[in-house]
Amino acid sequence: MEATQSAQHLKVNLKFAGKACRRCQMPLELAADATICSGCNGEHHRQCWDGAGGCATAGCMHAPLARLETPAVRQLMPGMMHCRNCRNEIADSAMVCPLCGVITSPDGIYHGPKVNAPGAVAALVYGIVGLLFCGVIFGPVAISKANTAKRAIASNPTYGGGGLATAGLVLGIIDLIAFFVFVIARMGAQ
Repeated sequence: MEATQSAQHLKVNLKFAGKACRRCQMPLELAADATICSGCNGEHHRQCWDGAGGCATAGCMHAPLARLETPAVRQLMPGMMHCRNCRNEIADSAMVCPLCGVITSPDGIYHGPKVNAPGAVAALVYGIVGLLFCGVIFGPVAISKANTAKRAIASNPTYGGGGLATAGLVLGIIDLIAFFVFVIARMGAQ
């Protein structure tokens, strides 16, 4: 019989034969290697004690400390990275996360190519046409298209054309003002 501070290591005798191991619940066999916990007197197979690093009885002072499970880290495929916002896997060449729309560059500024926002060019065209013909119709259309383009630019960093949208907005307002000035001048001339 060998004794340590936390347990007694012994061969199973008639006193312990047939008792269930606290860890695996299998019976202890006569003359097998066993370990008796000095804290709670719990019987263990020697390999069960050694494999777990201590007593299997919950709350026993010789029970092993609870281990924190580390989440399995999945290796990224080559050419992939994690989005810093949604943590989904995206191509490392992506300048904007296709799933959540966050800019992926370290400085948070979009450095890629831009396209004109939907409605930016149309706002400018309707604004110009409204100066020449029927501003009361084309002016509000230009204002509407400009506002749609500005909202798209604000929500998606790949859109440009803010200057076109602003010009279309200003021309749409001028169209309306010019129309009303023309109407008032015509009424005053009568």
